[in-house]
Amino acid sequence: MQLAVQRGAQVIATAGETYSGALRAVGADVTGYGDGMVERVRALAGGPVDLALDAAPVSNALPGLVRTVKAPEHVLTLSDFAAADELGVRASVGTDTNLRHDVLGGYAQLASEGRFSVPVARTFPLEDWRTAAELSQSGQARGKLVLRIG
Repeated sequence: MQLAVQRGAQVIATAGETYSGALRAVGADVTGYGDGMVERVRALAGGPVDLALDAAPVSNALPGLVRTVKAPEHVLTLSDFAAADELGVRASVGTDTNLRHDVLGGYAQLASEGRFSVPVARTFPLEDWRTAAELSQSGQARGKLVLRIG
């Protein structure tokens, strides 16, 4: 999202109160989940959005996202693969052999300049990997979890 905003895109995010402030701080327009979400997103965009990204855990959000865009293939899900098939939504399943590693240096440069960040919730020594995994699976991490090696 940070990169899209930096490149001039209007970013509309759906979030609860926990993350709304942080999303607004990096330039997103934010609206809540639930009833009326489709209408709120379309109102913020002034009509259908160009693209929608579903990065949330499986939650039955895809039917609503499809209603925010002009065509189902303008939605990409990172999680709800079963619904993607039913709705005609694109799905990222990690099998793309054309990964763009050449962009990593640019992202690292942006990070070193303070223009891109990854929120880190906690750092764990490698031997505490089970605790980190449990926190990750709980949905309560509130950022990325890092395992420290050595």
